Amino acid sequence: MMELRDIHNTAMYKVDQGDLQKNMGNLEIALNLYKEAYSLEQDAAHLALRNNLPEPTVSILLKSSAALAMRCDYNRDAEKLISLALSRDVPLDIADELRDMLETVHFKRHFELKGEVLGSDEVRLVVAGQGVGYGFAKTNEVFDRVEIYEKLTTRTIERKSGQKYRTSGVVPESMRIQPFISAPHAASMAFIIRFAGLQEQSLPGFSRFEEIIEDINDNIELISAGDYHTLKKNIPDESYFDNFVGSVKKLAPDGKVVKIFGITSMKGGVARNVELTTSKFQISSAIKQIGVEESIDGERKTVDKVDQHSVASGILSMADRAGKVRITTQGGEEINFTVPDGLADIVKTYWEQNVVVDFVKKGRGKVLRDINLFESEYDAD
Repeated sequence: MMELRDIHNTAMYKVDQGDLQKNMGNLEIALNLYKEAYSLEQDAAHLALRNNLPEPTVSILLKSSAALAMRCDYNRDAEKLISLALSRDVPLDIADELRDMLETVHFKRHFELKGEVLGSDEVRLVVAGQGVGYGFAKTNEVFDRVEIYEKLTTRTIERKSGQKYRTSGVVPESMRIQPFISAPHAASMAFIIRFAGLQEQSLPGFSRFEEIIEDINDNIELISAGDYHTLKKNIPDESYFDNFVGSVKKLAPDGKVVKIFGITSMKGGVARNVELTTSKFQISSAIKQIGVEESIDGERKTVDKVDQHSVASGILSMADRAGKVRITTQGGEEINFTVPDGLADIVKTYWEQNVVVDFVKKGRGKVLRDINLFESEYDAD
């Protein structure tokens, strides 16, 4: 079957060329190359089907075709190819990959506004995964994310306005927003949040509320791409940086109950979709690797602090106004930690729950760097 192999190899060459053009910023050329690759790979998959080639050859080609269709936003084509592959007696590992791809395709469908028009002060949040049914979902998986997104928006307003990080007290009246939420849409738990209160105000740092939403979107995409270096340039203040990363970790999927979290907003009158597929675990891993310090010339550099990190688990049982928290271990030991300003908002959401704390020893004290639920974060596998 040299013909099939030649078709497949040509398709993969087109993909490599497309990736090269994409990295150079030539997105239109890259998309055209991906479309050519998809057409070729689809031909190879159908040729394998017609010639009754054995598994896993057929399912691998169908999966590859579907992946290229998704790159081209041919989501209906991808759905058909994935379904065709799943209808066959495919290996279990490939079947799992195909199901994950199908969830992603369905998620992209939930992104569609379907006649809805978003205002510049609105965002549409989408939560999808095994824990989301037709019009039903675990309340904490949905409404906790709504609350975190609202707080993230307020912190972004304060940061963009040039305000020093607020460690206590209420939000200044001039920066308060009033969020309103729509009824959720069935099957994907998609809902719209409208922010009121800033449309008639002019604050330092931004002129339109759309800029706040886009700042959040831009920085979430950096976390999805694992580009914490650029994120640190965008948010140089350590407290705001810690707060943003910790908040996005709370929004992020766990990979099981929630597979994908997405945001749709309007940018210049055009819908913009942002997918957060990076899991909580991946962000936690990144937090352990991140340490930023000033060098003599004022430039920032990343330092690997993984060897300095330690872990403890227990019930989060105490907090005070001095930024101290305590966990009580299963054996009854009480361990105290200092919480950086930017993580205080995040730590509060774990009150009286069984947690795992990642910390750094500094002098005689312990400084908290990350916190996760014990069951969902560390027993996931």
